[in-house]
This record gives sequence, C-alpha cells and structure tokens, in this order.
Amino acid sequence: MAVRARRRGVLAATALLVCVLVLAVAWVAPTLLDGGRPTTPTADSSTASDDTAKDESTSDDVAPTPASPSLAWGPSEADLARGLADAAALPLDRAAGTVIVPRYAGLDASTVAQQITDQGFAGAILFRENAAGADQVRAVTAQLAAAGAADGRTWPVVVGVDQEGGLVQRLGPPFTQLPSFAAAGAATAGAGGDTTVVRSAASARASELRAAGFTMNFAPVADVTIGSADPTIGSRSAGSDPAAVALATVATVAGSLDAGVLPAVKHFPGHGSVTVDSHAGLPVQDATTPELAARDLVPFAEAVGAGAPMIMMGHVAVTDWEPGVPASLSPQAYAYLREVLGFTGVAVTDSLDMGAITSSRTTGQASVEALVAGADLLLTPVDAVAARQAIVDAVGAGALSRARLDEAAGRVITMMRWQEKLAERAEVIDPVSPQTIGSAAPAARALSDAAVTVLTGQCSGPLVGASMSIVGGGAPAQEALAAAAGRAGVVVVPPGTAGATEVRLVAGASDAGGGDVAVATDAPYGLATSTAPVKIAAYGRDPGTMDAVVAVLHGRQPAPGRLPVTAGPYPIGTGC
Repeated sequence: MAVRARRRGVLAATALLVCVLVLAVAWVAPTLLDGGRPTTPTADSSTASDDTAKDESTSDDVAPTPASPSLAWGPSEADLARGLADAAALPLDRAAGTVIVPRYAGLDASTVAQQITDQGFAGAILFRENAAGADQVRAVTAQLAAAGAADGRTWPVVVGVDQEGGLVQRLGPPFTQLPSFAAAGAATAGAGGDTTVVRSAASARASELRAAGFTMNFAPVADVTIGSADPTIGSRSAGSDPAAVALATVATVAGSLDAGVLPAVKHFPGHGSVTVDSHAGLPVQDATTPELAARDLVPFAEAVGAGAPMIMMGHVAVTDWEPGVPASLSPQAYAYLREVLGFTGVAVTDSLDMGAITSSRTTGQASVEALVAGADLLLTPVDAVAARQAIVDAVGAGALSRARLDEAAGRVITMMRWQEKLAERAEVIDPVSPQTIGSAAPAARALSDAAVTVLTGQCSGPLVGASMSIVGGGAPAQEALAAAAGRAGVVVVPPGTAGATEVRLVAGASDAGGGDVAVATDAPYGLATSTAPVKIAAYGRDPGTMDAVVAVLHGRQPAPGRLPVTAGPYPIGTGC
C-alpha cells in the first residue's frame, strides 16, 4: 500500500530527529515555552517529532518573532513542543499513567482519585453507575480535578463521559436529556443542510457538562449506518448519507468546543456498516479503502478538516489494512488517519474492556499494542494499574519506545492545556454555575422540533382528536408521552376508550402494529411494518422530543424533519 511506503519513509526521516528530542529537552525546554517551531509529529508509531526551536528573546530594536503556527485542531506547534518536552521529562511510570483513562465502580471515586495522584493516570470517565444527581457528580469531578493537581501536574485531568443523546446518556436528569443523534441528521436534512440547531444543542449540552466539571465528552458518533442491518449504532448515527452525517458531526464538534468541552469523534473507521457488535466480538470490514473513503470515512475526513481535537479508534478490523486486527490496534489505521486525512490531534482507543479486545488479548497486551500502533490515549483497560505496568515493562524490554510513549503523552498534555484555555474563553462568553445544569432544555426542544418527521399522513392540522390513548413502546416511553400531553393540556384516556385516537409508540420492529398513529421513539425502522395510517419518526423519548410530538399531533406546529435513513418502503428524505 501507498500508506505503508510512506510510513517507511517517515521512519527513516525521523529516526535521527528522535535522538535530537531526547538529548535536547534539557536545554531547549525554555525556548519551547516561548514559541519554538517543531515539525508536526508524524503518524509513525515508534518515533517522535523534531523539536528544533529558536530564541524568541526581544529588545527595543529587535522585532518579536511571529507567533508559532497553529496545528489544525487549535494549539500551536510551540504548545505541542512544550507538551512533548514535559512528557519526556516525566519518570517512565508517570508517562505511562498519563496515557490511561480508567473507569471505576459505584458512586465513591476515592480509589480512582488516589490512583490519579499516585499512578499519574490522565483522569477518569464516569458511567451511569457513577452518577446520582448533579450535586454528587459535581463533587466527584472536583475530587478528580483535585487529585490531578495534587500530583503537581500543570494541565487539567481528563474528566470524561459518554453523553451522546438518545439511548447513550450516562447522566440522567437533572442533566438535560437530548434526542438521539439521528435527530441531528433529520433536522439537518429538513433544513436543507442548515446545522444551526444541531450546533446550538451541542453547545448547550457542553455548557451543562462544563458546569458539572467535565472536560471531555466522547461524542459525536460519526458512523454512517447501513440501516436496520446495523446492530450496534442505529439511532446513534446521524444517518446513512455520508455528507449529511459529516454536516451533523462537524456542527456537534463545533458546538462542544464553543462551550469549552473536548469532543471525541467516533468510531474510526466507522462502525455503522458492520454487522457484529464490538462489545461482544470483532467486526470485520471487508470494504476496500476506496469504498470506505467514499462512505464511512467521509465524516471523519470532514471532522479532521474542521479541527476536531480527538478521534476515537474503533474495534473494527479492516481487511484492506490489516486482516484480523482492530483499527484501535492497527498501525495502518493510525497511518491512514494521520498521513492520509492529516490528523494531528489525539487518537483515543474505544474502551479496551470490550469483547473485541478482551477475547484475544490481556489488558497489558492490548494497551502496549495500541500505543505501538499509534494510540495516544487508552480508554478503560480492564485493569488500569496492570496496563500501566505493562507499558513500563514494554519500554524496558524495547517493545515500545520511550519516544512513542512521550509522543502520546505529549499530545494528551497539549490537548488538556488547550481545553483549559477553551473553557476559560467559554466562561467569559457564557458563565456557568450549578444552575446551568438542566438549562439546555430549550436547545434540546428546538432540535426535536426540527427533527420530527411525518412519513405518512397530512402535513398540517391535527392528527389526533380531542383525546388520545397511548399503547406500545414500554412504560417509560408511555409515561414520557403522557407527561408531555399533560403539559400541553391534552386529555389522555385509557386504551380502548371510545372516540379516542390510539397512539402506538414504536421502539422497535416488534412494537409495530395497528392504531391510528404510530410514533417511533428510536430508530424509525419499526414504522416499515406498521399498519397505522399516520406514521411519525421522533428519534427519542426525552421530554423535548415528546413535547414536539404532542405539538405536531395536535397541529400546533409543523414536522419539518426528513428521514436520515431508509425505513422499509420509506427512503432517505421522506417527510413533509
């Protein structure tokens, strides 16, 4: 492959420069802090970048040297040089910790906080089991931040979460619940490519996260879904049209950065067109590289071009790159990301505790293999302490170069310092407080208003009578729609009540059936077999989405969204 040939050239060209970095750190560090001009790091998995720098001293009769150029994703080359130098100055075991983000069990974060201080871990990620309300979450994130400060580091800790919207939202109420990312695709399609509501919703969500102490959100999902045959991504994807998914992805990245929270674009090279769930096993992608470039890789390429700071590497094996090797562990995958797409930010692995990895590798093997391949940040290895020790041992044995480890740690350090600046800038523009949590509801509602899609039935006027009954979809969805009806003053009566319009909620194909109106509350595929005369795709069961559905049912507002995927006989673009 051309990528392989380029990587051999990079290896030869950068080997000497690695030595320059290692030998020169002691005397170039002050210069690097003042705007040195290193070359951009290459995608090579075993070498680091040149750190040449020049004196930036000035006097009354000497003009100051121009500022160091920015990398594609925000920081300057001098910022990166400083991060690389700081990483190289760390003891080996601390450098190893800097590239690991562990998870933890339960509500008590004391153990992982102590590990951040003692082991030098980058930070931690919170899941639903770790969150019990806004006050508790804010206390935990403050504890994690303090643990990082306690070990003397001069950059913020990673405080991460998966807050995508729809089915994947680790933080429940009072944090605003957003519709699935499919809503972003539907809204963008309905608005002819206008992504204003998508960016606004992403920014509002990120403001809540910043108010709660988060520095990172592992979203958006840039995967292009193949539709109902996709068992994993589904409504987490913005759709099946690569260009539309790219628009929604870029807008979400921009919105998150507007509010000072780092987004991670996932799951490179795309998880939406494979039929195995990487949580359970290893998906194999047999499409050729040109085919991937025309479909799955389009949103990632656009996100890189728009300055995304972080790309998550998925556990998908691309046969055309390295048969049987997940992209998260594949040097060819990282080479494509960096050399072909031009990515200069942080490459983070998908969770290393997933079946695609654990079925064939120990936590230490997977962690070392990912770093050797080109990863910068390792997400949730099964045993974070064991992973750290394996990295130390691998460097000692020569299986992983210290330069490659320093490159990874340096990028992480640089990114987190940049995040701190982003957050400070966002705070000036839009100050946050504990009361900010929950404030994204209007932006979430605006996204839902723009996304609701009528597949069949009239496009204006009431679609239900004076009263309605609710069936199907499960108790939580029924309760959410009933609550929305109550807020709108709409009468909800028991199923079978004479004269009432029966609204059937469809969470999946098994829910499809009769009724007067069918409303899909997740992916719209179940609507394909529904016999209801009116079919609506809503992409969520959060309060904003249900309020929008009730408004459309009663003719109080239009349904401007368009299908982002094909649902049986209803093609992409179906809508009013």
